[in-house]
Amino acid sequence: MTKLRNWAIPYRLERFGIFIYKVLLWPALGLVIGFFTAEMLGFISAWLLFVFIPGSIGLAWLFVWGFIGYTDRKAQTATSDLASDGKNAFPARIDSVDHGGVRLMEKRDLLVIKMTVFPKFKPPFQTTIRQFMTAEQIEQLQEQHVVTFFEDSHNPGYGRMSLAQPAGELLIDDPAFQATKIYPERRKSSFLPLIGRKLNLLTRSVNMVLIFALFGFGFISPFMVTGNVDWLRLSVIYFPQKLVFQYKGNFNAEAFRKAYAKAMAYIADRRVESLLFYKDYTNVRVEAPDKPGYIEHAIIRGNSVEEGILSLTTSEPDRLFTVDSVSFELLQKVLDDVSTDHNIEDIFYIGVRRDTRWGTRDGRIPPDYKQNHVDIHVLFRPDSESLHYHGETGVRLPR
Repeated sequence: MTKLRNWAIPYRLERFGIFIYKVLLWPALGLVIGFFTAEMLGFISAWLLFVFIPGSIGLAWLFVWGFIGYTDRKAQTATSDLASDGKNAFPARIDSVDHGGVRLMEKRDLLVIKMTVFPKFKPPFQTTIRQFMTAEQIEQLQEQHVVTFFEDSHNPGYGRMSLAQPAGELLIDDPAFQATKIYPERRKSSFLPLIGRKLNLLTRSVNMVLIFALFGFGFISPFMVTGNVDWLRLSVIYFPQKLVFQYKGNFNAEAFRKAYAKAMAYIADRRVESLLFYKDYTNVRVEAPDKPGYIEHAIIRGNSVEEGILSLTTSEPDRLFTVDSVSFELLQKVLDDVSTDHNIEDIFYIGVRRDTRWGTRDGRIPPDYKQNHVDIHVLFRPDSESLHYHGETGVRLPR
């Protein structure tokens, strides 16, 4: 008897454990989806996929095995003589068996079982339960077979089923043994709420708020860690532009200002070989702080910086420059001028380089080979048309 008592879990403790399980499940689900979203947006290095994928599988395995362990213990507790004490164990006839469409790691399948229950001191009733069962157990399930139903004392009309045969004779064909009450099937979402077993408008509203808060916390965590919460907000705001094929990305006003500020913070007082702003990232080639003449390559997405593994020496040191003179207002002036005769969404990149001014195509203005000029360049898709602007005044150079 002492051993059996160890299997019985107090009802309140059991409900508290289920609550904690769900409290951990929702933010974990949000974390996985949030990490994947941050990865797709480029805020997290692609190398972390080698950690993320096994970690997600391991996390899912942990929750599934926790659920399987709980259901197995629950079944053992329900079918023990001490737990049921013969008071809540009733013979039942299986009326129909359907698959619920859920499989847990090829260990358990969810079944929807409709049965008629024959209590000893109450009229028969019909109920529909959802229960996970092994392949061996499923093979033994057949309609019209008699099994044992263990009613949940805290949830009348519902419980668990055991394939064990009930004691005594059951006259299932007797008209007096027909169900006089039908308990409806519980909705598939009944597992989702955090609190309350019998949902009403108030408890549904509270559950929605709690679930949204927990899932949202998990989802936003990767963005909080990488400092990209604000960039997530901008991604949501600009997403409709993709639906109408007018996506501007970093060339939107607020995003462009933030991308410029992040690039300047990363460059600091180092010399630059090129600074190119694309729709979804910024490409920076900057002098290594501890290796003069060596160039580091970095991709900036939001507030995340992914640096190249190797730094290479530059073949043209005279092309290095500082970006002090290239202000945000000057770049914004260039974008405003571009928008007068081009679509901003067609821009491939806008950037700053020190290069030769090649003059006009008709030869009216000859190339200037004597020095390299820090100018602003704009390249378009799909025909690779380009515009060039004076790096000090922001005036469009003739072509």
